[in-house]
Amino acid sequence: MVGFRRHAPEPEANGVSVLRADALLSDSAALDQLLRPLPEAQELRPRLAADFFARAWDTELQRDYWVVSDGHCVTCYTVCGLTLKQAAAVRVRWDSLRRRPRLTQALLADVIAAETGGAVTLVTG
Repeated sequence: MVGFRRHAPEPEANGVSVLRADALLSDSAALDQLLRPLPEAQELRPRLAADFFARAWDTELQRDYWVVSDGHCVTCYTVCGLTLKQAAAVRVRWDSLRRRPRLTQALLADVIAAETGGAVTLVTG
């Protein structure tokens, strides 16, 4: 998906941003920090030792978490600035991609921008 707007690295106060955080499964301190904000984080931990993909919406914070693991490294993309309806539409758009490519921060931002028609700020944490 080319041509959609993305910004980096400063998050916009009222815009959409995608924060990326990575942790090795062998680094328990980094993994604890990555999992800390996630709903039901302790239930996720054992499932991360294999290929894994999940999403979780945090109603209180209005954030959508996308978690990917290859059994060695875990990546969490935190999407801020969407409504629940927009987050659901982004998920549907992602799920409808044929031959879905590997999830990356830039690709997720492109899907969000295509769905919302707005700019998306990329943040690496």
